[in-house]
Amino acid sequence: MTRSARDPWREDTAPHLPARLGDLPPVCLLPGDPARVDLAAGVLDDFEILGHNREFRLGAGTLDGVRIAVCSTGIGGPSAEITVVELARLGVRTVLRTGGMGALREDLAPGSVCAVSGAVPGGGAGTYYSPGAFRTASADVLARLHDQAARLGIPLTEVRVASIDSYYLGQGRPLPGYETQAAHRFKELQSCGVDGVDMETETVLAVARAVGLRAGALLVAHANRATDAWLEDYEPAQLAMLRLAVHTARVLEPYPAG
Repeated sequence: MTRSARDPWREDTAPHLPARLGDLPPVCLLPGDPARVDLAAGVLDDFEILGHNREFRLGAGTLDGVRIAVCSTGIGGPSAEITVVELARLGVRTVLRTGGMGALREDLAPGSVCAVSGAVPGGGAGTYYSPGAFRTASADVLARLHDQAARLGIPLTEVRVASIDSYYLGQGRPLPGYETQAAHRFKELQSCGVDGVDMETETVLAVARAVGLRAGALLVAHANRATDAWLEDYEPAQLAMLRLAVHTARVLEPYPAG
Protein backbone atom coordinates (compact mmCIF):
# COMPACT_ATOMS: atom_id res chain seq x y z
CA MET A 1 0.00 0.00 0.00
CA THR A 2 1.36 3.45 -0.94
CA ARG A 3 1.48 5.99 1.86
CA SER A 4 0.29 9.57 1.47
CA ALA A 5 2.09 12.71 2.59
CA ARG A 6 -1.03 13.84 4.46
CA ASP A 7 -1.26 10.59 6.46
CA PRO A 8 2.02 8.66 6.21
CA TRP A 9 0.83 5.44 7.86
CA ARG A 10 1.15 2.17 5.97
CA GLU A 11 -2.17 0.52 6.81
CA ASP A 12 -1.80 -0.19 10.58
CA THR A 13 1.95 0.54 10.81
CA ALA A 14 3.15 3.80 12.37
CA PRO A 15 5.51 6.02 10.35
CA HIS A 16 7.86 6.76 13.28
CA LEU A 17 7.26 4.37 16.17
CA PRO A 18 8.38 0.78 15.49
CA ALA A 19 4.95 -0.75 16.09
CA ARG A 20 1.72 -1.88 14.46
CA LEU A 21 -1.85 -1.67 15.70
CA GLY A 22 -2.36 -4.45 18.24
CA ASP A 23 1.28 -4.61 19.37
CA LEU A 24 0.90 -2.52 22.51
CA PRO A 25 -0.94 -2.71 25.86
CA PRO A 26 -3.18 0.14 27.10
CA VAL A 27 -0.53 1.86 29.26
CA CYS A 28 2.83 3.17 28.03
CA LEU A 29 5.65 4.82 29.99
CA LEU A 30 7.52 7.64 28.24
CA PRO A 31 11.18 8.20 29.14
CA GLY A 32 13.00 10.78 27.07
CA ASP A 33 16.32 9.00 26.60
CA PRO A 34 16.21 5.84 24.44
CA ALA A 35 18.89 4.28 26.65
CA ARG A 36 16.55 4.48 29.64
CA VAL A 37 14.00 2.22 27.97
CA ASP A 38 16.32 -0.69 28.74
CA LEU A 39 16.26 0.16 32.46
CA ALA A 40 12.70 -1.16 32.49
CA ALA A 41 14.19 -4.67 32.42
CA GLY A 42 15.06 -4.06 36.09
CA VAL A 43 11.43 -3.51 37.11
CA LEU A 44 9.41 -5.58 34.62
CA ASP A 45 9.34 -9.30 33.93
CA ASP A 46 9.84 -10.76 30.45
CA PHE A 47 10.97 -7.38 29.14
CA GLU A 48 11.82 -7.25 25.45
CA ILE A 49 12.73 -4.54 22.96
CA LEU A 50 10.13 -4.39 20.19
CA GLY A 51 12.01 -2.01 17.92
CA HIS A 52 14.10 1.14 17.57
CA ASN A 53 13.73 3.91 15.00
CA ARG A 54 15.45 7.31 15.31
CA GLU A 55 14.91 8.51 18.90
CA PHE A 56 12.02 6.12 19.44
CA ARG A 57 13.01 2.93 21.30
CA LEU A 58 10.06 0.73 22.23
CA GLY A 59 9.81 -2.22 24.61
CA ALA A 60 7.29 -4.07 26.75
CA GLY A 61 7.21 -6.35 29.77
CA THR A 62 4.87 -7.51 32.52
CA LEU A 63 4.23 -6.93 36.21
CA ASP A 64 2.00 -9.47 37.96
CA GLY A 65 0.75 -10.54 34.55
CA VAL A 66 -0.15 -7.01 33.39
CA ARG A 67 1.66 -5.99 30.20
CA ILE A 68 3.17 -2.46 30.16
CA ALA A 69 4.92 -0.68 27.29
CA VAL A 70 7.87 1.73 27.43
CA CYS A 71 8.65 4.13 24.57
CA SER A 72 11.27 6.88 24.46
CA THR A 73 10.24 10.31 23.19
CA GLY A 74 13.64 11.85 22.51
CA ILE A 75 14.35 15.43 23.56
CA GLY A 76 11.75 18.19 23.45
CA GLY A 77 8.19 18.80 22.34
CA PRO A 78 8.22 17.90 18.62
CA SER A 79 9.27 14.27 19.10
CA ALA A 80 7.06 13.95 22.20
CA GLU A 81 4.09 15.05 20.07
CA ILE A 82 4.86 12.36 17.49
CA THR A 83 5.10 9.73 20.22
CA VAL A 84 1.76 10.54 21.86
CA VAL A 85 -0.18 10.91 18.61
CA GLU A 86 1.09 7.63 17.20
CA LEU A 87 0.63 5.73 20.48
CA ALA A 88 -3.01 6.84 20.56
CA ARG A 89 -3.59 5.51 17.06
CA LEU A 90 -1.81 2.27 18.00
CA GLY A 91 -4.35 1.67 20.79
CA VAL A 92 -2.59 3.01 23.89
CA ARG A 93 -5.04 4.74 26.26
CA THR A 94 -2.81 6.08 29.07
CA VAL A 95 0.68 7.60 28.91
CA LEU A 96 2.98 8.36 31.84
CA ARG A 97 6.10 10.40 31.24
CA THR A 98 9.06 9.07 33.26
CA GLY A 99 11.91 11.53 32.98
CA GLY A 100 14.09 14.10 34.63
CA MET A 101 13.86 17.73 35.64
CA GLY A 102 15.98 20.50 37.05
CA ALA A 103 14.59 21.51 40.45
CA LEU A 104 14.09 25.21 41.18
CA ARG A 105 13.31 24.75 44.89
CA GLU A 106 16.26 24.45 47.27
CA ASP A 107 14.49 21.72 49.27
CA LEU A 108 14.18 19.39 46.26
CA ALA A 109 17.48 17.55 46.44
CA PRO A 110 18.84 15.76 43.37
CA GLY A 111 17.34 12.28 43.37
CA SER A 112 13.91 13.42 44.59
CA VAL A 113 11.02 11.63 42.88
CA CYS A 114 8.23 14.02 41.87
CA ALA A 115 4.70 13.65 40.50
CA VAL A 116 3.65 16.51 38.23
CA SER A 117 0.24 18.06 38.84
CA GLY A 118 0.58 20.48 35.94
CA ALA A 119 2.90 22.20 33.51
CA VAL A 120 3.37 25.73 32.24
CA PRO A 121 3.75 25.94 28.43
CA GLY A 122 7.17 26.94 27.21
CA GLY A 123 7.44 25.15 23.88
CA GLY A 124 5.86 25.07 20.48
CA ALA A 125 4.23 21.71 19.70
CA GLY A 126 1.62 21.81 22.47
CA THR A 127 0.34 25.25 21.49
CA TYR A 128 -1.22 23.83 18.33
CA TYR A 129 -3.53 21.71 20.49
CA SER A 130 -4.55 24.26 23.14
CA PRO A 131 -2.73 27.60 22.92
CA GLY A 132 -1.48 29.14 26.13
CA ALA A 133 -3.33 26.87 28.55
CA PHE A 134 -1.88 25.49 31.79
CA ARG A 135 -1.64 21.73 31.30
CA THR A 136 -2.92 19.46 34.07
CA ALA A 137 -2.25 15.79 34.68
CA SER A 138 -5.19 13.38 34.70
CA ALA A 139 -6.53 13.35 38.26
CA ASP A 140 -6.84 9.56 38.52
CA VAL A 141 -3.27 8.99 37.29
CA LEU A 142 -1.95 11.49 39.84
CA ALA A 143 -3.98 9.87 42.63
CA ARG A 144 -2.68 6.38 41.77
CA LEU A 145 0.90 7.67 41.81
CA HIS A 146 0.43 8.92 45.37
CA ASP A 147 -1.31 5.68 46.42
CA GLN A 148 1.45 3.47 45.07
CA ALA A 149 4.25 5.67 46.41
CA ALA A 150 2.79 5.31 49.91
CA ARG A 151 2.40 1.55 49.47
CA LEU A 152 5.97 1.11 48.20
CA GLY A 153 7.53 3.52 50.71
CA ILE A 154 8.90 5.81 47.99
CA PRO A 155 8.94 9.49 49.05
CA LEU A 156 6.97 11.48 46.46
CA THR A 157 6.68 15.25 46.08
CA GLU A 158 3.94 16.83 43.97
CA VAL A 159 5.25 19.62 41.73
CA ARG A 160 4.42 22.01 38.92
CA VAL A 161 6.94 22.38 36.13
CA ALA A 162 7.72 24.64 33.21
CA SER A 163 8.48 22.73 30.02
CA ILE A 164 10.94 24.66 27.87
CA ASP A 165 11.96 23.84 24.29
CA SER A 166 15.47 25.11 25.02
CA TYR A 167 18.13 23.50 27.20
CA TYR A 168 20.63 26.34 27.34
CA LEU A 169 19.43 29.96 27.19
CA GLY A 170 15.76 29.04 27.62
CA GLN A 171 16.59 27.47 30.97
CA GLY A 172 18.96 30.25 31.99
CA ARG A 173 22.26 28.50 31.31
CA PRO A 174 24.93 31.04 30.37
CA LEU A 175 26.75 31.02 27.04
CA PRO A 176 29.72 33.26 26.18
CA GLY A 177 28.33 36.70 25.39
CA TYR A 178 24.85 35.80 26.74
CA GLU A 179 25.49 35.83 30.48
CA THR A 180 23.10 38.73 31.15
CA GLN A 181 20.30 37.20 29.12
CA ALA A 182 20.77 33.86 30.85
CA ALA A 183 20.67 35.42 34.33
CA HIS A 184 17.49 37.33 33.42
CA ARG A 185 15.88 34.18 32.05
CA PHE A 186 16.73 32.17 35.16
CA LYS A 187 15.09 34.82 37.36
CA GLU A 188 11.99 34.60 35.16
CA LEU A 189 11.81 30.85 35.74
CA GLN A 190 12.23 31.27 39.49
CA SER A 191 9.37 33.77 39.60
CA CYS A 192 6.79 31.92 37.48
CA GLY A 193 5.41 29.72 40.27
CA VAL A 194 6.89 26.36 39.30
CA ASP A 195 9.07 23.89 41.19
CA GLY A 196 11.17 22.60 38.31
CA VAL A 197 11.90 22.71 34.62
CA ASP A 198 11.93 20.00 31.94
CA MET A 199 11.46 19.79 28.17
CA GLU A 200 8.58 17.38 27.43
CA THR A 201 5.88 17.21 30.12
CA GLU A 202 3.74 20.08 28.86
CA THR A 203 3.61 18.62 25.35
CA VAL A 204 2.75 15.14 26.63
CA LEU A 205 -0.11 16.48 28.75
CA ALA A 206 -1.49 18.83 26.07
CA VAL A 207 -1.37 16.36 23.18
CA ALA A 208 -2.65 13.45 25.25
CA ARG A 209 -5.72 15.43 26.29
CA ALA A 210 -6.36 16.46 22.68
CA VAL A 211 -6.23 12.89 21.33
CA GLY A 212 -8.27 11.42 24.18
CA LEU A 213 -5.63 9.82 26.39
CA ARG A 214 -5.09 9.95 30.13
CA ALA A 215 -1.67 11.34 31.01
CA GLY A 216 0.64 11.97 33.92
CA ALA A 217 4.30 12.64 34.57
CA LEU A 218 6.76 11.25 37.09
CA LEU A 219 10.12 13.06 37.20
CA VAL A 220 13.37 12.67 39.11
CA ALA A 221 15.29 15.81 39.97
CA HIS A 222 18.64 15.18 38.30
CA ALA A 223 19.91 18.63 39.30
CA ASN A 224 18.99 21.59 41.48
CA ARG A 225 19.34 24.93 39.76
CA ALA A 226 18.89 26.87 42.99
CA THR A 227 21.84 25.14 44.71
CA ASP A 228 23.73 24.26 41.50
CA ALA A 229 23.89 20.60 42.60
CA TRP A 230 24.12 17.83 39.98
CA LEU A 231 23.33 14.11 40.42
CA GLU A 232 26.16 12.18 38.74
CA ASP A 233 24.89 8.64 39.44
CA TYR A 234 21.35 8.90 38.12
CA GLU A 235 20.47 5.23 37.71
CA PRO A 236 19.34 4.34 41.30
CA ALA A 237 16.87 7.25 41.32
CA GLN A 238 15.66 6.35 37.84
CA LEU A 239 15.03 2.76 38.91
CA ALA A 240 13.06 3.92 41.98
CA MET A 241 10.95 6.15 39.73
CA LEU A 242 10.41 3.33 37.22
CA ARG A 243 9.40 0.96 40.02
CA LEU A 244 6.74 3.44 41.10
CA ALA A 245 5.68 3.98 37.48
CA VAL A 246 5.15 0.30 36.67
CA HIS A 247 3.27 -0.39 39.90
CA THR A 248 1.02 2.57 39.10
CA ALA A 249 0.50 1.36 35.53
CA ARG A 250 -0.46 -2.07 36.87
CA VAL A 251 -3.35 -0.70 38.96
CA LEU A 252 -4.75 1.88 36.55
CA GLU A 253 -8.28 0.92 35.68
CA PRO A 254 -9.12 0.37 32.01
CA TYR A 255 -9.69 3.64 30.24
CA PRO A 256 -13.43 4.42 30.21
CA ALA A 257 -15.17 3.79 26.91
CA GLY A 258 -15.99 6.83 24.80
